[in-house]
Amino acid sequence: MTDKFDVEYLAINQLAYSFNKFTQLNSSTDTPHDLVEIATRSFQLMKRYEVVHPLAESLLQFLSNQGVSVEECSHEWVSNTRSLNEAYLLQLDHDMRRALDQAMEALSPVLSAALFGKIKRAIIITAVQGSYEEGLVLLNNYLSLVDFSSQPKTKEKFIENRYMEFLFYQYVLNKFSLIWFPNEDLESRRTSSSFNSGKYNKVTITSNSYKPMNQIYSKTTAYYQKNETLFSSSDIETQYYWSIKFLHLTLMFKQFKFVEFYDEFVEYFLHQKEPIDLLTGDLAILKTNLLVMFGIASIFLKPFNSLTLSGIGRDDVLVDLLGEDPDSFEYKFYTQVMIPLSKCNFSQAKACLENHSFVKEMLANLEYNFPVSCRTTDGSYGPSFIVYLKLIIDMKNFFMILTSSTQISKSKLFQLLGYSESDSSDDIHDLNSTFIGVIVALDLGRYGITYDAGEEVFSHQPVEDSSKEIATLQENIADLQNEVKAVTLSNKMTELLLEKYFS
Repeated sequence: MTDKFDVEYLAINQLAYSFNKFTQLNSSTDTPHDLVEIATRSFQLMKRYEVVHPLAESLLQFLSNQGVSVEECSHEWVSNTRSLNEAYLLQLDHDMRRALDQAMEALSPVLSAALFGKIKRAIIITAVQGSYEEGLVLLNNYLSLVDFSSQPKTKEKFIENRYMEFLFYQYVLNKFSLIWFPNEDLESRRTSSSFNSGKYNKVTITSNSYKPMNQIYSKTTAYYQKNETLFSSSDIETQYYWSIKFLHLTLMFKQFKFVEFYDEFVEYFLHQKEPIDLLTGDLAILKTNLLVMFGIASIFLKPFNSLTLSGIGRDDVLVDLLGEDPDSFEYKFYTQVMIPLSKCNFSQAKACLENHSFVKEMLANLEYNFPVSCRTTDGSYGPSFIVYLKLIIDMKNFFMILTSSTQISKSKLFQLLGYSESDSSDDIHDLNSTFIGVIVALDLGRYGITYDAGEEVFSHQPVEDSSKEIATLQENIADLQNEVKAVTLSNKMTELLLEKYFS
């Protein structure tokens, strides 16, 4: 294999996941028009890299049922390729063990480069077929045979060192294994057929699951800081460096670290050109995920009237990225959720988040990135992350409305929130109970926020010891449209809600 930056094989696992999720969420008579495209693209990549995903037979059978054939791909090709890959891994393992037995000192640069080229091929095989531990063992054995320099003296030595590429492979295999596509979950994802609206995988993800990636990321950061002058946009090590940073962004999102995610995203993509070029080029496979994650984090953290993203960053780069492909999911999320919210069209935004087709596409693209720490008030795992997203939208609007009026009836409140008389009375009752529960749980009476159950009226009467921020806010808010100021208390309450209920 040539020494060039090429990581599109990572998309095979993502596409297989999307295919699986669409299959789970669709009835036998409901085949999305793009499901054939997903399966076809998966096989095209498998053919290109000469690797086989565990779901290859299922993908091939689906395409056959749809009357679609993929050039030179058959059950025989799948079987033969899988056998060749296993033979390759066995031979490499044998060679590595022999090298370890004979090693008296670190391998020469020439031998190291030759061996690393073989390992690079092995990493692609193990990542795609799910034999992550086998790939990690190969990397650890390679580490025992070479001597990576922590501070290469020249640019040539820096490129030859290939330490950032090595860390990238470690990061990917650990993330696939522990977070994104764990082997224990493969069988359940293959056989499940129920629409679970985004319930989490049965594989338990704990704080310990993130430690390997955090340790690798620390090494990445330290190496970059020591050798910053040697990194440049044109070299492969820099591309692997940014790849690790992009993957780590998704890890922040997975851990519900939305503030950190938002700040890092802004730093990378709004203030620098190099990350944007990479995201729209060689790492386009992460583009949809990161852009939609940024949109979700913005909904949680920012005023709704800023969700157009206009004027944010260089030359409205985010608006251009979100709007360049009308068929992409990031475009749909931006135009059907974020833009309506920015215009206070809450009913349209929520209708989209309750639309069966939209939710299916969102889960198929992003579910493995959704935070897993969502909890109900009793500490048990609750409904899907999408439900929590809708709840946060309602909560932010709830507090925004209260800061814009001294008193409002329950019926008027829910009308402003985008609910209508046709909505389920049980849903409205449950949400109203949630509002009341949050008022009590967070002791919002100290801010003058109360609820009169008899009159079914919410009130916001400023009290003398309210903070200066909220007192000033109340004096200057004229109506609901003054959202930038009203959202101050809304964000304050959102932060408290996240800390109390979701961390």
